[in-house]
Amino acid sequence: MRRRPKGGEKSKTRRRKAAAPRRRNGAAARRHGSASARQKAEIARLSRELDEASQQQAATAEILQIISGSPGDLQPAFGKMLAHAARICDAKYGNVFRLDGDTLHLVASHNTPAALIEARRQVRLNPKLPFGRMVATKAAVQVADIMAEEAYTVQRDPRLVAPVEIGGARTVLVVPLLKEGEVIGAFSLYRQEVRTFSDKQIELLSSFAAQAAIAVENTRLLNELRQRTDELGRSIAELQRERNNKLMNMEAMAASIGHEVRQPLAGIASNGGAALRFLGHAPPNLAEARAALERMVSDAHRASQVFDNIRALFGKANQAHARIDVNELALAVLHALGEELRAHDITTRADLKAGLPLVMGHSGQLQQVFINLFRNAIDAMAALKDGRRLLQLRSARDGDGTIVVAVEDCGPGIDPGRLPNIFDAFMTTKPDGMGLGLAICRMIVERHHGKLLVAPAQPRGSIFSVILPGALAAAS
Repeated sequence: MRRRPKGGEKSKTRRRKAAAPRRRNGAAARRHGSASARQKAEIARLSRELDEASQQQAATAEILQIISGSPGDLQPAFGKMLAHAARICDAKYGNVFRLDGDTLHLVASHNTPAALIEARRQVRLNPKLPFGRMVATKAAVQVADIMAEEAYTVQRDPRLVAPVEIGGARTVLVVPLLKEGEVIGAFSLYRQEVRTFSDKQIELLSSFAAQAAIAVENTRLLNELRQRTDELGRSIAELQRERNNKLMNMEAMAASIGHEVRQPLAGIASNGGAALRFLGHAPPNLAEARAALERMVSDAHRASQVFDNIRALFGKANQAHARIDVNELALAVLHALGEELRAHDITTRADLKAGLPLVMGHSGQLQQVFINLFRNAIDAMAALKDGRRLLQLRSARDGDGTIVVAVEDCGPGIDPGRLPNIFDAFMTTKPDGMGLGLAICRMIVERHHGKLLVAPAQPRGSIFSVILPGALAAAS
């Protein structure tokens, strides 16, 4: 016969059975809590990595934008790179160096103490120090504690002492800037506590260094392109100047021959005809014939002198220079053009300052200047339908001792938009002009160490001023 448990024993059994499920539920809860903590930790880690990746991506985008926006100036890009790298890598300060031979040259810095910048502007490489090892291995070099390095503790190398004692550095990371496998510079980051940089931080700084190397190469190519463009521009400008000078030479020779030679040739022809007529008299008038022939000889000499003047105009600058009275020279040209002035019904007025210093120059060249200015004045007033046509010639001594000879007309004047370029070659206001006359005049005046200026006259017309130094000033 089985014994039936007593009431107390039954109660204990039931309590044990009831307690067993509770123990199982507690273990499950602990396991569930542990899994939840791991998930939270993993989520936190992924969130940090995502945040770091976002920061890196944003920094890279900003840097690339700066590089593309200022391809010829790397200073802003390097500064931004250092600022982002120091922030993301939790560094105190950083520098960028350019490698030239065995010396690093500081080109940018971020948060680096001013005294340390001065001490690190140039750093000679030592193969046993971080920068030297970086150049030798062409890879990133990290020193966990600079103060533990023998070069600091024993040798007291200033290249390590300065960052520690001036900048408070303890941990340093150096990465190379590589171009076609060769080191062209370096990035460096410093921490003021002993704490090494992670692999991801090293990878980030290496990425910035790669971008910097690309920017350096792009800048080099751009500078080369600009230099070649500038050289090409200078070559084209020089060729253009040579072409303009040749054309101006041709124009000047044509103008000189056309004006100067025409008169003696006309005299030769006229006197030759007169001589023939005197010889044809019965009896021949030998005295008059002789006088006509002498005038022919004189005109021939005048024609020869014209070609001498032309050679002097385009020969060496100091050939046949002598002291010249510009008042006499300008008046002589004005009188020589008397028939042409009267034919255009132009009145002349001369107000010349007496006692002006002589100028040192070539009379033929300066004569050509006044011929051109007077003829321009004649052409300018030819279109006037009413009113008095007046050409004024004035001379004076300026405050600085220079002589100023002004030629003023009362024509319609020069368009203000053309005034700044009126002396440029091929700039003309005449329908049939070549635009070389005033350019030649400026060349001649400048060859005499002077200036040729233009200004509007009142109430209308133009004033061309020839400014020349006195003989003593020109000689000095």
